[in-house]
Amino acid sequence: MDTQTPAPAEKRPRKLLPRFFAFLGVTLLCLLIVLLGVIWVLEKGPSPTVTETFCRSVRETSALKWMPRLFLSEEEIDQYKSVSTEEEETAAVNTSLIHMAQIQPVEEDSPGFELLDINEGTCKGKLMIVYDPKRVILGTSDNYGKEPGLTLTDMVAKYDAIAGINAGGFNDEGGRGDGSRPQGLVIKEGELIWGEGKGAYNMVGIDKDGILHVGTMSGTEALELGIQWGVSFVTYDGLSSTLIVNGEVQTRNLGGGVNPRTAIGQRKDGAILLLVLDGRSISTLGATMQDICDIMLEYGAVNAGNLDGGSSSAMVYEGEVINNCASVVGPRRLPTAFLVMKEGA
Repeated sequence: MDTQTPAPAEKRPRKLLPRFFAFLGVTLLCLLIVLLGVIWVLEKGPSPTVTETFCRSVRETSALKWMPRLFLSEEEIDQYKSVSTEEEETAAVNTSLIHMAQIQPVEEDSPGFELLDINEGTCKGKLMIVYDPKRVILGTSDNYGKEPGLTLTDMVAKYDAIAGINAGGFNDEGGRGDGSRPQGLVIKEGELIWGEGKGAYNMVGIDKDGILHVGTMSGTEALELGIQWGVSFVTYDGLSSTLIVNGEVQTRNLGGGVNPRTAIGQRKDGAILLLVLDGRSISTLGATMQDICDIMLEYGAVNAGNLDGGSSSAMVYEGEVINNCASVVGPRRLPTAFLVMKEGA
């Protein structure tokens, strides 16, 4: 009786490998088709609001700003570009509106600040209210332009601070920036350490009296205002970082889409508001500039400015990132951060 000799065991993997790679290729192709289908619906679907939100949101990113070009013409994309307000003049902060509260001696177990969870509508994140504005300083990495920046956790540790949020913008070509080159101006301890004295910049800074300033100014003007700690930031389309001045929302700067956000504000009693809103996740896509203003006003902000957002948005407390950071590759390297120092530091 004839019997067929089974194939040697070592030859079976050779037959399985082509099948495996064929299956993998088909699976990846199907996923790509589904992804392109979703993007097509977002860009060419029946809802103009969805299309606008999607285009404005991805245009604010470093790595995905090309995506609207998949199915939209340049003419169609142009209608979703924000009109730049980068060089427009802004009203000066009226410092008389800020009446510094007498800082009461903190109790032994009191940290001197509140840490709140933000969960309003689609916005989720963290808000830290620092009662003494002079405890908020600007931390910086070393050797701008020569060495990479620091992660926010490392920045907080470098200064032995209690907490911190990311601050100014930085060059981020293709989403691969190493945080070594800030954008605009950086002022530290009352000295201009990056940028020039001339020109117009969007500044967010704290002066020697602990008053927050937001607006368009030159480096020289910022120093004349007595700013001790300051950074610059504008969006990809050139929207100014100035969101609230003297209690008034700056509506011309509210363009843009839905993304993770970081902002800083100040109440009339001098308390500093540090806000980080999550995004690009299942629980929340992010927040708009209007959302920032709404939350800041709800918590009493008289002045407020937008800071770098997206994958940079983070808050560190007690050595840990406490918000849901959107960066898929881990904490980003940053050139600057606003830090909350220990009492009496």
